[in-house]
Amino acid sequence: MIGTNELERVLETCGEESTGRDRDGSHEPYLYHDLTPRLLATPSYSAYLKVAEGCDHPCAFCVIPQMRGRFRSRRFPSVVREAENLARSGVCELTIVGQDTTSYGEDLGSRDGLASLLRAIGNIPELVWVRFLYCYPNRLSAALIAAVAETAKVAKYFDIPFQHASASVLKLMRRGSSGEHFLRLLEKIRTAIPSVTLRTSFIVGFPGETEDDFRCLVSFVEAAQFDHVGVFLYSNEETSASYALPAQVPAAVAERRKQKLMTVQRRISRRKLRQKVGRCLPVLVEGRSEETELLLQGRLESQAPGIDGQVLINDLAGPEPRPGDFRWATITATGDYDLVCRLEARSFAERALPVPGPPTGPRLVQIQPVGTPTV
Repeated sequence: MIGTNELERVLETCGEESTGRDRDGSHEPYLYHDLTPRLLATPSYSAYLKVAEGCDHPCAFCVIPQMRGRFRSRRFPSVVREAENLARSGVCELTIVGQDTTSYGEDLGSRDGLASLLRAIGNIPELVWVRFLYCYPNRLSAALIAAVAETAKVAKYFDIPFQHASASVLKLMRRGSSGEHFLRLLEKIRTAIPSVTLRTSFIVGFPGETEDDFRCLVSFVEAAQFDHVGVFLYSNEETSASYALPAQVPAAVAERRKQKLMTVQRRISRRKLRQKVGRCLPVLVEGRSEETELLLQGRLESQAPGIDGQVLINDLAGPEPRPGDFRWATITATGDYDLVCRLEARSFAERALPVPGPPTGPRLVQIQPVGTPTV
């Protein structure tokens, strides 16, 4: 058997002369680079770009550091070259990922490495949308917020897994902070980027979570008004630091809390989506709907692939688009998490005209002819 840090030794390990796992530690942990062959498991127009491997955070519920090892960043030029290669191959949406994306470059002596990387990748001509996932809250710097605000191709989107809002639960999780601190951080982001989309995820049923702790979490969600929320039941992994904690929460209680929290978020999501009705927004068309062949589906900039809602297209102006096309669309109806739209005839590139942006940098485009809503 070999681990994920030894992928380069698969053929060697499977050979007849192999003695199995390298036990003397002579091999460096695996970290792929821009010359590593890869096949896209995603549609041809969208790809993930991993910029780092491993994690140094001590979260009590997580076993990723045990599986992936210590945090290590890829070299800056290698990441940019891979992004350029993907763009030249037809990728127009790039999603930057890692177990701890916001620490990118720190181990290489680079301060605000992710901010610099976003600015560099945002200059690649063929790309249309660039986003990154998984912001560790205490790594979300002013420089990173500025890079998102000022780089036109970077989606105005932050995915910040807060995990909880009760200070006592966050302490047990070995994450620290509190809901009050998180609200101040969210206000800072919204001040810099008024149109920002905010996503988070929470764990309910963590050992020691009381009803008061859960009420604190519900109040936080109501105050924060997130665009997207994921709620997960605590999983008691044997090798995690939280495995032996007392006051384990019964599964039925955890499930009830999950449903309650999602009910609160469903109301928030429904209200926020209704505010988009009548607006004209760029949509990335993804092809036929998974629900029915009679509809097309796509995503807004505010919807990351695979984790957020989608846009259902039931009305076309002009020729039917191909998967990967960017078109302007007018939102006509909404549900709890998804939207319905009319797709316009012209592409995103043809209809977008730059206009002066706010002090934080260029962000918006204006739709022609006059009278169409500004986006």
